[in-house]
Amino acid sequence: MAKQPSRDPSQQIIEAAKQRYLTDGISSTGMKEVAQTAGVARSTLYRYFSSKDDVLVAVIKQELIDLGDDITRSLERFDTPADTLVEGLIISLQEIPKNPLINAVLASDDDTEARRVIWESDAIRDLVDHMLENFIRPSVELKILQDKVRPEIMTEWIYRILLSYLTLPSHFMKTEQELRVTLHALLIPVMLR
Repeated sequence: MAKQPSRDPSQQIIEAAKQRYLTDGISSTGMKEVAQTAGVARSTLYRYFSSKDDVLVAVIKQELIDLGDDITRSLERFDTPADTLVEGLIISLQEIPKNPLINAVLASDDDTEARRVIWESDAIRDLVDHMLENFIRPSVELKILQDKVRPEIMTEWIYRILLSYLTLPSHFMKTEQELRVTLHALLIPVMLR
């Protein structure tokens, strides 16, 4: 009988942590619970992740990469950098609340410590860089990107706008179309020449 390839222990740990976060909550899940669910010794867990924050970052990073790939595919139908950026924000605002872990970290008041951990990691920056590659690269090639501010600062600013809309929905913009018009009127002139 051929030997079955063993699963990657780090992936097994990430999947176990995700399961525990979804059932028990992020703040209630420690290394002990993750190790139990993964079926590994705590020493094995610590071989791959030095702290519960490292486990959280790995789980959320994987969730963000998957979400970013889905959003990027959705943006392929837009032809202009302006439409790509605006629609990317709108799609993100629709999709993030559908993912319970990302929503818990980015849009919930329940776990501000988890939000801090993710903010201080490279997970958010990697996601936004990945998503904005569809906006910044074409804008640079077309020579329409504002050049007064570095692209990485623009990336962070876009993330902060997204976080703002996720955590404090607008009192005045009640429809997606109102948000779309507002983003085109206010955001695009700041980002593009």
